[in-house]
Amino acid sequence: MSKVFITGASGFTGRHACEYYLNKGYEVYGAVRHHQQPRKQVQQVNCDLLNAEALSDILKSIQPRFILHLAAQNHSGRSWEDPISTMNTNVIGTMNLLEAVKKAVPQSTILIVGSVIEYNPCQSRYPNHPYGLSKYMQILVSSSWSTFYDLDVRIAKPSNLIGPGNSNGICSLLAQKCLHYRKDKSKTFHFHNILDHRDFLDVRDAIVAYDLILHKGKKNHSYTIARGETFTFLKIAKMLKELSHSDLPLFTEHFHHTPEIHFENSSLRQLFWKPTLSLQESLNDILEYFEDH
Repeated sequence: MSKVFITGASGFTGRHACEYYLNKGYEVYGAVRHHQQPRKQVQQVNCDLLNAEALSDILKSIQPRFILHLAAQNHSGRSWEDPISTMNTNVIGTMNLLEAVKKAVPQSTILIVGSVIEYNPCQSRYPNHPYGLSKYMQILVSSSWSTFYDLDVRIAKPSNLIGPGNSNGICSLLAQKCLHYRKDKSKTFHFHNILDHRDFLDVRDAIVAYDLILHKGKKNHSYTIARGETFTFLKIAKMLKELSHSDLPLFTEHFHHTPEIHFENSSLRQLFWKPTLSLQESLNDILEYFEDH
């Protein structure tokens, strides 16, 4: 039975990843910072990525075949408030993991999950936020360690992941507000610009992509994971209001069209991946999750 070690196992994506690999028959080790069981069958590992020595001992003991690195500070707004913590988690934590892999399980395959909104020095002189800078540095370090030490590192850059579960993403926050408004008419939702575009992808489709990259991807290669279609916040809001039978009031500071951004994901499609869940299915599952909880 193959072993997979998943960092950030108690998070939004981590919980879905644990369930996916359990269903595929893997021996799943879920790394969490606090005592939070991702799922009963998951073998929980209390692990702080900033403790390099302990991390190396953990990997030496487990000897995983695959490592899925999901642990991160993924909120751009929070990165303004605490840039040091963001850098420590996303950059130093990743470096510690790579060093632990080098020492304990150099034969393993590791997938580093970055972001499509990382800073791109070819497009802009300065990053938009500390989060984007941290993800750029995370990927730079990962590619460098792969080259320096001949590690089998692969890189995924997902777009905005949505789906059922506890998430701080805009779709989940808006869904909760729509449901609450049916009981509390004082609820409203505020946008900076309601006509901004985003590429929204179901987290369950993303995990299938992660698995494909781990098994069939190329060493030190980067894969963009996106639906390939963008939607305005206004479109998302209208769909959620209709699906939830809610008339939640919406407010926006700006109401102007922004250029659509399309992410090129041909490398991933060469692995015969494509999204299977429609936007409506994802939004409906989000609403059902919060109605049940």
